[in-house]
Amino acid sequence: MKLRELDLKRRRGASDAVLYRVRRYRTVVSILAALGFSLAVTGTVAIIVWLVPAPTRWFLTLAAIAAGAFVGMLIGERLWETNRGRRLLAREESQLNTRYSEDLHAGRRWLQFFRQGEDISAYVPQILYFIESEARFSSVGAALALAKERRHESAAFAARALGRFNDVAAQTNLVVLSSTDEAGQPSSRTMNFVKSDRPGVWFVTTAPESPKIQELDLGKVALVTPPTGSGAAISSNRLRLRRSGFPFSDVAELYRRQVPGYVEAMTKAEEERELVYELSLLSARVDTWLEHDIVDFHSP
Repeated sequence: MKLRELDLKRRRGASDAVLYRVRRYRTVVSILAALGFSLAVTGTVAIIVWLVPAPTRWFLTLAAIAAGAFVGMLIGERLWETNRGRRLLAREESQLNTRYSEDLHAGRRWLQFFRQGEDISAYVPQILYFIESEARFSSVGAALALAKERRHESAAFAARALGRFNDVAAQTNLVVLSSTDEAGQPSSRTMNFVKSDRPGVWFVTTAPESPKIQELDLGKVALVTPPTGSGAAISSNRLRLRRSGFPFSDVAELYRRQVPGYVEAMTKAEEERELVYELSLLSARVDTWLEHDIVDFHSP
């Protein structure tokens, strides 16, 4: 447990360093962009001073400098709302994540911490506090029991976890779906999915001749989404998978909006034959560089 906390502190420190450097990079580039525009305006002012008759020189000069400073600040701020600015920021963040990858990954293996088959990662800080700081208990079991007794569900934490789940889900339309056959042999397949307007309910489709059909119909599945650019992923082994019973045309518009090109690549005959599966998450884990959230969904 102590090693877990030390590794998580290393990870938190690396994440803070990345965040600080990204903010500093953004500030510096904003200032440089503003200064660059201001210098261009200053050059224009210099030309005006020499070309325009003397009585109006200073009036035009001061007005141009004021306008240049104002517009330069706007350009520096608006830069990050453009595609170019977002690419610059994403590239810098990616380089920093690579630079600090060792420390960022140090705590990732500890996001789940099992004791006797139970994930007790949420209670570890309290357990260490009860045993080491207060010296109230001499066993992990007793400290864990008290930590569980004092735990209360927080609507704010639940809403934050759901918000983070939705943010990560919005960044991808791919999921690795693992299933098992009747003999228990596992296999995995990367599939496109779309999100419905119901929390935790996704749809996947497949051709009826797919070898995965029998496995999908068994419903013994687990999933994980590929990590996003910031290292966030969704995973779950508590879900229900069943044939939806309605045709592909009912979800075609969702695919057009969320997976561009998916419907266009299918023929009309393929659309009519495509099978639609409804994937209902009972709970899901959202892993980021620093946090490990569990989202519980109410099954219909």
